[in-house]
Amino acid sequence: MPIIDATAPSKSKKPMNYALKATLGLICALMLGSCSVLESLYENSPQLVFWWLDSYLDFKDEQTPVVKEELKALQRWHRETQLPQALELIQDLLPQVQNDLSPEKTCGIEKKFLQTMPEVIARLTPTIAKIAPTLSAEQIKTLRSSFDKKNKDWSKEWLNGSPSERLDHQTDKGLEQARDLYGRISNAQKSELRNLAQNSGYEPSKNLAIKLYRQDEIFKALEKIRTLKSKGTLSTESLVKESESIVSDWLNNALRIKDTELFEYSERRLKVNCEAVAAFHNKTTPDQRAKARVKLKSYEEVAMKLMKPS
Repeated sequence: MPIIDATAPSKSKKPMNYALKATLGLICALMLGSCSVLESLYENSPQLVFWWLDSYLDFKDEQTPVVKEELKALQRWHRETQLPQALELIQDLLPQVQNDLSPEKTCGIEKKFLQTMPEVIARLTPTIAKIAPTLSAEQIKTLRSSFDKKNKDWSKEWLNGSPSERLDHQTDKGLEQARDLYGRISNAQKSELRNLAQNSGYEPSKNLAIKLYRQDEIFKALEKIRTLKSKGTLSTESLVKESESIVSDWLNNALRIKDTELFEYSERRLKVNCEAVAAFHNKTTPDQRAKARVKLKSYEEVAMKLMKPS
């Protein structure tokens, strides 16, 4: 997609989801979303994330307080360490959004994000390792069923229809992102979005394969942890320690796809996205860039406010 990858994640932060693309539109969607509801969403994120996780795993009564406490700790960590980095990125973009952008600049956004991943993985690992050994076979089965349903829904959205219809859908997604950042989009710019989408090299089947690969990595990790637990030779502390190593491997494998063909496709898509974002931005008007700056400025204000606990 010329503004974001067609499989970009929603605003919720999934630990296993690393399909993050270096685009202005995605930065808005990922970091800040709608300013009118952002503060409420962020302050209530532990409960919201719990509900999301619970819809996949159906937590037991004894698991609930542990998960909720871990999510609160993650929010405190994110507020202290990640929000300042998000703010820095926004402030770096503010003076540049009024000018033309190069593909190198848009890809630089992705590089800055990836530089934070070792820190993110290091923080997520003990949290997941504490919870994963408590998951039952039934909960893992529920997780698999939830993924299967989501995969079918995604396939219905992106794999059905003629090539022309899929291109229309891809273009519409980019148009939504562009309007959110720049305001009204002209007919000529709509045509440009469609042209960029047509030449993006986007292959839904490969995006689905990447989703399935990452989901498989989850189940491999959970199976390893269950096997360790079933032996009954480790103390709770030792089990968590061993689980941390397994979880760390899983998260790193999810970040860097081992399959050569899919990895090269992912890298190629990133490069094309960088070029497309720059190409579209460079055809926006001064008024549209001014609107983008106003939006980014509002995001800056909200991020600064969120860094101070309410």
